[in-house]
Amino acid sequence: MNKIIIQSGLEFVFGPLLKDDQDEDGNESTGSKLVDGDKEIQQLDKQINNLWCSLYSKDKESADGLKFDKEREKELAPQLLEMIGKLINRLKAINDGSFIIHDMITDYLKSLI
Repeated sequence: MNKIIIQSGLEFVFGPLLKDDQDEDGNESTGSKLVDGDKEIQQLDKQINNLWCSLYSKDKESADGLKFDKEREKELAPQLLEMIGKLINRLKAINDGSFIIHDMITDYLKSLI
């Protein structure tokens, strides 16, 4: 049985869980029904995404129209790290062996603290 890789990263708008698949209804999916259907994971994903996206503001002078607040990122790093820890722990708790967790966030956030 091939295992699904569940990747966590911080991307603007997309949230910490990489969703590069689609489910049968056309919704974005991690590729795991177990992960996609877990309300606690989905709630954490949304909360982390909202906090991460708050670091961006409109900027007419930048090429992509957005400005990233590096100073505020450092301030929020401990909170983000705690939330990511909860997300990773929940993923571990529900893992039935069908997926592998690839955490690409924790070390980065630790480097900011």
